[in-house]
Amino acid sequence: MLRAHWLDYLLSLVMARRPLFGSGWGDSARLDRFLMGLGLEEPPEPLAIAWSPSREYRGFVVRDGTFESPIAELPHAAHRGHLRALLPRRQRFARPRAMYVSLAGSGEEGFAVRLRLFGPLVEHFGIGVLLLENPFYGLRRPPGQRGSAIRTVSEHMLMNLAMVKESLGLLESLAEQGHTRLGVTGFSMGGAMAALTAAITPRPVAVAIFCAGRAPKYAFTRGLLTRSIDFEHLGLTEGGREAARGRLRRLFATADLDRHPVPRCPKAAVIVGARHDGYVSPEEVQRLHELWKGSEVRWLDTGHVGAMLRHTVALRRAAVDAIDRLVVVRREDTITPGTPSVAERPNCVSL
Repeated sequence: MLRAHWLDYLLSLVMARRPLFGSGWGDSARLDRFLMGLGLEEPPEPLAIAWSPSREYRGFVVRDGTFESPIAELPHAAHRGHLRALLPRRQRFARPRAMYVSLAGSGEEGFAVRLRLFGPLVEHFGIGVLLLENPFYGLRRPPGQRGSAIRTVSEHMLMNLAMVKESLGLLESLAEQGHTRLGVTGFSMGGAMAALTAAITPRPVAVAIFCAGRAPKYAFTRGLLTRSIDFEHLGLTEGGREAARGRLRRLFATADLDRHPVPRCPKAAVIVGARHDGYVSPEEVQRLHELWKGSEVRWLDTGHVGAMLRHTVALRRAAVDAIDRLVVVRREDTITPGTPSVAERPNCVSL
């Protein structure tokens, strides 16, 4: 922790004012089910998205959409999903258009941060991006929740599960529309859930992971994020802080990537880590790279916060390079509209 960037320490002081899990563990039956597995074995289904009229925003087009989440357990306010599509305005970009699904990081409500990050990607490279609002955040925040501070552990795990399930559905929706060059991306917690989505989806996808590692459990039990967790409260029913830390580690271990398949196209995975990250250790980023053999890891000489504030160009470059490693092989074969055949599926290519 001594090598963490000073901006990461500053963020930890701010976040500690609204501790996570202030209402305890939450639904015990739900937590027990999570220990048995995430329940993501069923083939993903496309989401039915209701789109608003498009509008121009700087050098690209924006559309807002809503859908009903496939996760029935979400509270009413979180069950209606919200997303924002960033689409190229100019028609010179080749179709089928490359499209990313982007997941939000911890505490990231709304779309402003990712609009700043991915807007130039859309405008200059013609890559579309769907920005998903996380359940329990922003437009999907339940009444009584203070900001983005999730009240219980079970709600946080439900949010993570919904992020993955909804992302899988969005990928299917894009494929149904005829898009064959697809990717997932995210920063911090968003990166961890994007990585899990890439591991579970049956489709070969590009993966651009920013400041996330092999095992999300360590972010919640080590490093600066632990300053934001109310371990005192959690420990009341577990026999102390360390017992609570151990239970939290076991719960979040269900998302460890070494428990899940390697993505179908690891060569199209670019992982960006920060050498002075106080939230996600560089060792965990390196372990993810080693687990996904064929992936590329890139390092920024900054911390967790600095990666997003000062290195957006490097993050965008990683997203462009990842999607470029998926190629569409076309033949004259007749295919069913909206269903990629062997003739039109993305394939991995060596660099």
